[in-house]
Amino acid sequence: MIGKHSIVLILFSQLLLSVVDTTNVYAQDPNFSQFYNNPVYYNPAMTAIGKGYTFRANARNLWSPIPGRFNTFSGAFEGEVLNKLGIGVMGFSDVAGEGLLRTTGGYLSYSYRPVETKNFMMQFGITGGLINKNIDWSRLTFSDQYNEIAGNISPSQFVAPNYNSVLYPDFGTGMAIRFNQTSKKKGTYKKMIATAGFSFQHLNQPKDAFLLETQYLPLKFVLHGNTAILLGDNILSPGFIFERQREFQTFTLGASLVKKPIVVGVWFRNRTYLMSVKSYDSFIFSVGTNQTFSKERNLRITYSIDFTISRLRTSSFGSHELSLIFDLDNRYLLKNHQRKKSRNRMYKCPDDFMGYD
Repeated sequence: MIGKHSIVLILFSQLLLSVVDTTNVYAQDPNFSQFYNNPVYYNPAMTAIGKGYTFRANARNLWSPIPGRFNTFSGAFEGEVLNKLGIGVMGFSDVAGEGLLRTTGGYLSYSYRPVETKNFMMQFGITGGLINKNIDWSRLTFSDQYNEIAGNISPSQFVAPNYNSVLYPDFGTGMAIRFNQTSKKKGTYKKMIATAGFSFQHLNQPKDAFLLETQYLPLKFVLHGNTAILLGDNILSPGFIFERQREFQTFTLGASLVKKPIVVGVWFRNRTYLMSVKSYDSFIFSVGTNQTFSKERNLRITYSIDFTISRLRTSSFGSHELSLIFDLDNRYLLKNHQRKKSRNRMYKCPDDFMGYD
C-alpha cells in the first residue's frame, strides 16, 4: 500500500510534469495572513514609515496535517537614514513538499517621503533583490513508477535536467500615504491614524522555472489599507489587502482590537474583492500581545490560525502563523552625520499609537 508521504511525492511530481506538458505556466507568490505585520513584504513604500528602527520576523506553516513541509519565513529590518529617506533589508525562505522545492532570497528597499506635513505624509518606495529556487530531483517520485498493488516497482520515464537551481533578479515599486486626525466631538473617537498604499511587484517578470523558458513570475498588484482608531483606552484597527497576480486574486478584510497588552483579531479571506459567499477561502483568528516597555521600545507578538472554509477544509485543516516585531523609536542610521534639526520629523504620530506601522 502506498503511504501518505508517497502520495504527497506523487502529487508534487505530477505538478512538475504538468509544467513540462503546458505551454505557459505562471508561478504565484506565497502570502501571509498577518499582512499588517509584514508591510515591507507587500509594499516597499512602507519601509521606515514608522519612526526609528523596526525588526520583524514572520513564520507561516501551511496545511500542517498534510505530510510534507509547506513553510514560509521572512525577516526584515528597516530604519530611517534621514528624516525623508528610509532603508530596509528583507530575507525570506519558502519550502514546499518535504524540502523538494526551496525558494530563498533577499531584498534591499528604499523609501522617500517627498510630501510631509504635521498630519499627512506620502512615501514612494523601490526594492530589488536576488532569488534562488532549488529542487532535489533525486527525491521525486512519479506516478508511472507505481503499481496499484505492488507499489514502487519501476523507474520513471521522466529525465531530470542537468541542473537543480535557478537564480534571478526581482524588482518592485510602490506608494503609500498616512494621515492623522483628532476628533473634537464628544462621544466619538479621540484620535485616528490611517494608512493606504499600493505596489507593483516583479516588474521585470523574471523567469521562474526549471523546465520552460515560458514560465515566469507575472506582475503582481497589491492594494492595502488600515486604520487605528482610539476609542477610550482601546484601539480598533480595521484593515484590508487585495492581491492580484494574473488570474489569482485574494481579498482579506477584518479588524483587530487592542486593549494593551492584549490584541485579538478576526479576519476573512475571499477569492474576490466582491466578497462572494461562494468564494470564501478562510476565517482567520489572531491573538497576541502589544507591550510597551518605555517611550521608545515596543514588542508585538501575534499568533493567528486560518480555518479553511473552502473545499480544502477536510484536507488542509488551516494554517498557523507567528509574527514578532520589535520597535525602537527615535533612531537614525546616520545620526552622527546630520544635524539635530534635520532629524525632527514634521509628521507627528500620536504617542497613543506607538507600536503601529
